[in-house]
Amino acid sequence: MSKHMRVFMFLVSCLIVLPDAGLCQDNPLKVMSQDGKSYAAFGFLAQGQAEWITNPLTDTTAKNLFLRRIRLIAGGKVNDKLSFFIETDSPNLGKAEVNGNKTAERMYLQDVILTYKFRDEFQLDGGMLLVPMSHNGLQGATSLLPVDYGPYSFQASSLTDSRVGRDYGLQARGYVFNKHLEYRAGVFQGRRNPGSTYPFRYTTRLVWYPFEAETGFFYTGTTLGKKKILALGFSSDNQGSYHSQAVDFFCDQPLRKGDGITLQADYTHHDGGVTLPQFLPQHAWLAEAGYYFNKTKLGPFMQLSGLRYALDTGNNQSKYLGGLAWWIQGHRFNIKLGIGRSQTGNSPRQLQVVLQSQVYIF
Repeated sequence: MSKHMRVFMFLVSCLIVLPDAGLCQDNPLKVMSQDGKSYAAFGFLAQGQAEWITNPLTDTTAKNLFLRRIRLIAGGKVNDKLSFFIETDSPNLGKAEVNGNKTAERMYLQDVILTYKFRDEFQLDGGMLLVPMSHNGLQGATSLLPVDYGPYSFQASSLTDSRVGRDYGLQARGYVFNKHLEYRAGVFQGRRNPGSTYPFRYTTRLVWYPFEAETGFFYTGTTLGKKKILALGFSSDNQGSYHSQAVDFFCDQPLRKGDGITLQADYTHHDGGVTLPQFLPQHAWLAEAGYYFNKTKLGPFMQLSGLRYALDTGNNQSKYLGGLAWWIQGHRFNIKLGIGRSQTGNSPRQLQVVLQSQVYIF
């Protein structure tokens, strides 16, 4: 076993002991007003990761030990109607860049969400929000089924000048027909041009829930056999002549003895038009599946994804990932191993091995 691997396994072993020392309690640190109507809660997310990626062209393997995500989290209520959620992020901290330099600290605001809830049927979200484009793109990073998001779930981010799917704006959100139908409709900054004369970015999303609805701002990647969720979603994203449409399917089904099965499929079509001419017409898709064994806390998973351009550019991409998660304390503390292959065009396939540990308190 290499020196780097021994160091990483030592860190993982330390994390296994931490829950017994009181790290993952049921409630995060809270500061509450005397009347109990207002509170602020604090927490954090830490994901340590080891990664090996082969390069068949040079017959070499890139190796990294780094922090995939390190986030400080705060949230709470001002009163019965007004709530807030704020978190920072410093992604890929310590990971080597192409030139070999380690990624330095660059902590920034990841989410700023202020929500005024008039009632379940009508709420307003404002701030730096996840644009409602797909189920996978609206999931919280703390509840992912495999090691990470789909590689093409935030394909519009760079060209719309968003940050990992986030944009500045205002969104109406609600749950109607006895919470069987969810809607989200928002206006966002989108890409700005010199003089800032571009039109705003407009999004809409509808989701049909035959059973339980997800009523939080973020969706789950899996409830580990806790909830029965079937969601059928449609989204639209537009700015000037740029447009994207997406459809998605999510199923989380409890089974006997506390087991559970999770399925997801997302399809998105992007076309930058004249507004974003660099955004070539393309199709992105994602499929995930996983099973949770309650007795052993183990869960095999798989993730398949692809990107296809409308015109043959020779840069079509695909990625296939399979692995095993050990849900020691569910999403609060877990370890995941993923092994996958990716390919761009006709180039040789790359092999990727990822080992990740997550600690989450909030």
